[in-house]
Amino acid sequence: MIVKEFLPNPVGSDKEGEYIKIFNDGDKAVILNGWQLKDASGKTHKLSGTLDAGREMSLLYSQTKIALNNNGETIYLYDNAGKLTDELGYTGMAEEGQLVKHMANSEWQIENTESGFGAINTQVNYSKIFFLDFLTAGILAGLVLWLFLKIEENLEIKLF
Repeated sequence: MIVKEFLPNPVGSDKEGEYIKIFNDGDKAVILNGWQLKDASGKTHKLSGTLDAGREMSLLYSQTKIALNNNGETIYLYDNAGKLTDELGYTGMAEEGQLVKHMANSEWQIENTESGFGAINTQVNYSKIFFLDFLTAGILAGLVLWLFLKIEENLEIKLF
């Protein structure tokens, strides 16, 4: 089970257009009794019913009473044992009509719902980028040091 998408800032009235979609990505139906959705502020909505495999459920504000923040939000999905099974969130400002969608590898994307295509802002796992930045910086620093040592060697001078 995943939080598939949510619309925090619909065109027009937020309370009439906001929704959260959950998706059963498993191969069996899930009985939702005892499952819960929570937002970043801790507002909770208890789920009920059954969600068949490969199906999604749209939950409107009128059902959940969860008011989604337009400036950064996270939706958490808990199973009937209280275990966090998924979360979906974004930072920054969601413009009117932009959708927050669950992507592969725990990534998320904000997409314009009016055009139906084109990522406006894609967010990836920062820890991977942070590691790659340091790795790249280390490799470049090593290369520069090697070049200085080669220059010293060829010119027979001491730069450091």
